[in-house]
Amino acid sequence: MTDVGLAGVDIVDAHTHPYRLEDLLAKESEGFDTRMMFLGESFHSSSRVHDDLWPVADGFTDSTVFGIALRRWLAAHLDCEPSRDAVTRARDAALRADPVAYTKGLLDAAGVVAILSDEGFPQPPILAEEFASTIGATVHRVTRLEPWILHHRDGSFDDLVAGVEAEATQAAADPNCLAYKSIVAYRTGLDVGDPSSSDAEAGFARWRDDGWAETREHAKPVRDFLIRRALAIAKANDRPFHFHCGGGDPDINLAYAGPASIFPLLVDVQDQPVVLVHSGYPWVREAAYVASVLPNVYLELSELIPWGWGQVEWALEMLVGTVPAAKLLYGSDEAGEPEAFWASALLVRSTLERVLGRFVERDYVSTDEAERLGRLVLGDACRRLHGFGTT
Repeated sequence: MTDVGLAGVDIVDAHTHPYRLEDLLAKESEGFDTRMMFLGESFHSSSRVHDDLWPVADGFTDSTVFGIALRRWLAAHLDCEPSRDAVTRARDAALRADPVAYTKGLLDAAGVVAILSDEGFPQPPILAEEFASTIGATVHRVTRLEPWILHHRDGSFDDLVAGVEAEATQAAADPNCLAYKSIVAYRTGLDVGDPSSSDAEAGFARWRDDGWAETREHAKPVRDFLIRRALAIAKANDRPFHFHCGGGDPDINLAYAGPASIFPLLVDVQDQPVVLVHSGYPWVREAAYVASVLPNVYLELSELIPWGWGQVEWALEMLVGTVPAAKLLYGSDEAGEPEAFWASALLVRSTLERVLGRFVERDYVSTDEAERLGRLVLGDACRRLHGFGTT
């Protein structure tokens, strides 16, 4: 195969979640690999998965390709036997000896130089400065709409709107806050309408009277109205707006979580940059279409990477071969285990080299052009969109 060299290319991780050092150290290393699987992650992030099913999930890790690869790769990194027990013991010893150095060593080994941190989860928010000191790397903020709604909804509808607008404006005053984000796909769906202020206020009254139940009848007009307001503030302050788009943990409103649902909104706001976090996974073909026809729609690759493990190669070939590489942003969706930064970055780098090598062999692009495309996906596209430098 043609050699496309991305080994020395810096990686920017466009979607992560922060964690506190004390929370990391409070967890036993036993089961850390299961916590990194999509199945295991749901126990951490979802309110709908039964805790007593953890042993069932843990029993599947050793027959999950991601779990097997993680164990083999980490054994090589830690210089230990590639058994689950040996890797767990070596990981625990390295982590507890110096957790910051251990994490920074993983990031350095994978070539990850900066991350964008979604401060919406967990709550209360973890400051970028704190997370940077926890992982030993540059951290940029992505601020989220939904905690603002929760914080300001106990007053009147006007209080809610004013509070959300003030939060959004204040966030934009921080040059390290690079983007806004919404997870309305988890609440009332991505099919965001354009309700009037009076319709939203009436929905607010019904929502409050219904005990804040997340129904599409009551909560949806309020959330849709506030998303439109937040999008306007993002545009005024030259910030991209990120939307969770695609599947997620079992809390997701799966019927309205895909690219088809958000497409009408994207047409409405086509003059401002919008990032579809997760590239609509598992509906990545639909997301590729959307990003191909709307100039300001970008795709972020986490969830596909790493949890779609066996689908990453064909998906990257399809995405890079369909969507401008300057619109594709690598991300890991790291959410509590430092090895996620590392394993995801190793996967995307090696997979991109193979995919781009095939493009060279087919005479689609030259080796230099392939490497330029790879640099875009691994970090340059994210830097360009969000307006920051190399560190």
